[in-house]
Amino acid sequence: MKQLEFDLRLDYERNLKDNLITVAKFAQEQMKQDLSDNGRPLKAVESKQEAYGIAAQQYVKVGAKAKMLKGGMDDFLKLLDADGEVTQVAGTIYNAAIELAQEGILMAAQASRILSDLYYQTPKTPMEEYLDAEDLETENEPEEPAEE
Repeated sequence: MKQLEFDLRLDYERNLKDNLITVAKFAQEQMKQDLSDNGRPLKAVESKQEAYGIAAQQYVKVGAKAKMLKGGMDDFLKLLDADGEVTQVAGTIYNAAIELAQEGILMAAQASRILSDLYYQTPKTPMEEYLDAEDLETENEPEEPAEE
């Protein structure tokens, strides 16, 4: 018997998630293109340790932006009892939330890259690698002119 699952999220929430997935894919392509244009092509992630390093580096950036957002919310809470610059603090919260979202998107892009490089690519057998090398050698050999 198959169990049904109801998605109770509002339409804008479903659309937002779909759009964020699209943005993460776009950010990943932009990152690859930008690095390639600057002469530093993005190399494939080759190990779990390298993947952890990439994810940890991005996590630190996300954590820093989350800390900024928390600071803004703390400032906002302090202003509830006093007459202060609420609009200025709201602007700070807005900026911190946007920066957090940006770093979160970049972390999703890096995670997608890690998944793609480590888990979605089928590894070649030694025989396949040998045959690919042979094919490259035959392609690079100069062609002899045809005899008439």
